[in-house]
Amino acid sequence: MLAGAFSVVAGVGARAQGHDMAGMDHHRTAAPSSIARRQIDSVVKATLPLGSHSAATRSGFQPAFGWIPTMGEHWVARGLMMNGRQTNRATPSQLMFSRIDGRDSLVGAAYAYMTAVGDTVRPRLFDGAPPWHEHRDLAPEGMTLVMLHVWFVPSPDGPFAGTNPNLPFWALGLAAPDASRMRDPVFSMRVRRAALALGAVADSTSILSDLEQRRGIADAIDARRDTVSALVPRIRAAQRANDRARWDAVVEQAARQWDGMYATYLSAARTADGKARITQYVDLLLGRHED
Repeated sequence: MLAGAFSVVAGVGARAQGHDMAGMDHHRTAAPSSIARRQIDSVVKATLPLGSHSAATRSGFQPAFGWIPTMGEHWVARGLMMNGRQTNRATPSQLMFSRIDGRDSLVGAAYAYMTAVGDTVRPRLFDGAPPWHEHRDLAPEGMTLVMLHVWFVPSPDGPFAGTNPNLPFWALGLAAPDASRMRDPVFSMRVRRAALALGAVADSTSILSDLEQRRGIADAIDARRDTVSALVPRIRAAQRANDRARWDAVVEQAARQWDGMYATYLSAARTADGKARITQYVDLLLGRHED
């Protein structure tokens, strides 16, 4: 059942809740306390032996779905995940891998378990009680899947954010965007949209690939991917030159290519419900989760 549910997220996502990109809540979390930082360090230390795919496999973790641009590739230990409420910080039920500098790297971990809809009590695994998020569409009727991510790598929204827009930049060998500017909503949304465009280049199966089987969709998406691919060396050059204005301009071009991809995917929807599912999945990728 769990594997089947995960395939929904890898395909088109879940229920519609609107797609207001200008005013989205990206689940930016408060800066962690010194206690929380030490707790994160303890998780990093505990999972360090699982830092390769082979080691993760030997320890019972398996990839649940492919690479998701702003979440990486989740490897799940189903025994831990289906064992009820998680209370042991040292044994996360999921590991998150993503490519950095050409290597598959352990970039974070996640805690997840199924519970009844309406159950609002969450384990306090870290100081400050960072918020968990929900995926009701990944659970049986009357249940919900609750999750808490912890990033081992820098995330502009904090170490407990649901997504990390830095991942697609790193996957293509680019530096992460300037974290100090991510509180500017215009800059932040430009980066997040560009991240999805870069993600479509880093892995062509990462975003709504099923829709690309429909007539005319693949050609339109591939053309935009080619445009984004040509922008990657220009982003890198602007970074090396420390030319903020040029970097912003090129990243905006990538973001607009994502807008075109998104419009193309929406045009492939055959029903209002299908369009709503696409919208919700994109909201998820941009950082919006159910609370």
